[in-house]
Amino acid sequence: MPAFTIVTTSATQGSEAAEVNTLADDFANDSEAVGYARRMAEEMLGLAEQLSLDFDYSNVALYDGDLIDEEPDPMDPSFIGMWVLDEAGAAFINADEFRENATVEPAPQ
Repeated sequence: MPAFTIVTTSATQGSEAAEVNTLADDFANDSEAVGYARRMAEEMLGLAEQLSLDFDYSNVALYDGDLIDEEPDPMDPSFIGMWVLDEAGAAFINADEFRENATVEPAPQ
């Protein structure tokens, strides 16, 4: 069974810090891993509603491979996509969509 890495990032309005958690596990395929990440996103939304939290920037990102000892980057080829959380719910953005919309700062010269 292939390994996948799930990274949850949550930041609430009014907070200067974000909480980041990483989990690596084996799934039958990428579809099963995407579904598991979706359930995590829905649980985060449910918890936020119970605690009356207002997310500023929160997501559940999915990467191909066991990257538990690395700092995964959505620009890396292992990035599959992410569930972006907001007041409307969770929406999936695949890697291609993310990269199309990413703004890359030019390197200082």
